[in-house]
Formats: sequence, structure tokens, C-alpha cells
Amino acid sequence: MLTSQSGGTEPSAFAEEGVSVPLEICSFTAAGPRGSRIAMNVRLLPFAAVAAAIVLGGCSLSEKYSKNQAAGEAWLASAAARPSASHFEGTYYSPDWGLVALNQEGRNLSGSIGHYHLRGKVAGKTAYLLLVDDQWTDYTMVLSRKSAGVLTGSYSAHIPFSKDDAEPILLNQIED
Repeated sequence: MLTSQSGGTEPSAFAEEGVSVPLEICSFTAAGPRGSRIAMNVRLLPFAAVAAAIVLGGCSLSEKYSKNQAAGEAWLASAAARPSASHFEGTYYSPDWGLVALNQEGRNLSGSIGHYHLRGKVAGKTAYLLLVDDQWTDYTMVLSRKSAGVLTGSYSAHIPFSKDDAEPILLNQIED
């Protein structure tokens, strides 16, 4: 239970949980483990909460980035088991994404789509792409050549690619 230094308390929305808010917003004493008392300045609580969230949340953020990158790389490796049989290099336009630049060296693809960096592999007549923003893979994309100058496929917010949330994409080549 939170109690003001003067001892007054105020019922709150947390009353069902046995928590009361101090009448005076200055400082309070909270009962700690085994009855010990801890004094805190109430004005510092928001800052302490933000600091704790940053410290505790930051630990798992690097893990999330590592897992995201590993999942994307594993998807590319498994998808690109076949040799390249198609050429995707060029500048394209997508009504939904804007300009798309694809560079191809052997089976490897790189480039950009909108503000995303592209990294991918060509397997057979299919391109498998990761759309990366600030080292985080936001989307996966699968493309194939529909006709000369036209690529079609779909993209997914899942890593690895999932047909469950896949959206169609159409790319029209504007430069070789």
C-alpha cells in the first residue's frame, strides 16, 4: 500500500488490488520485502519507469534483431537451393512501392524498393528477397518473370515468407 508521509491515502482505480494513491504528490513510503520501508520521490517515478523499460527492453532488442536476421538468412538459403535460370537486374516501377532497383551478380540480388534495402537470391526463375530497414527485415518477397519487362509475385510481413498474409506485387521494368 502506498502511503503519503503524512499518512493520508486516496482511493483509486486500483482499489480492488489494494493500492491507494497518496493525497500529497510529494513522496511516499512503500512496504518492501519483509516489512522494510523504501522512500521515493513520486515525481521521479515516471523517469524511473522509463529508465527501467529502456534497460530491460534493450536486452532483448538485440536478440530480436539477431533472430530476425537469422530467420531471413535461413529462408534465403533454403529457397535458393536451385541454380539461377533468370535475370532480374534493372529498374522497375511498382504502383504500390514506387521505384525498384535490382542488381544481380550471379545468384545474388541487391538493390532498393521504396526506402527499403533489398537483399536476395535467385533460384531457377524465382527471386527471393528480404526488404530491410535499419538492419531489421520487415518483409519477404517472392518474384518471378511474367513476361519481358514484367515481374509479378507477392510480399509478406512474415519472416520467413508466408502465403497467409501475402499481398500481390507487380513490377514493370523502366530501364535495363
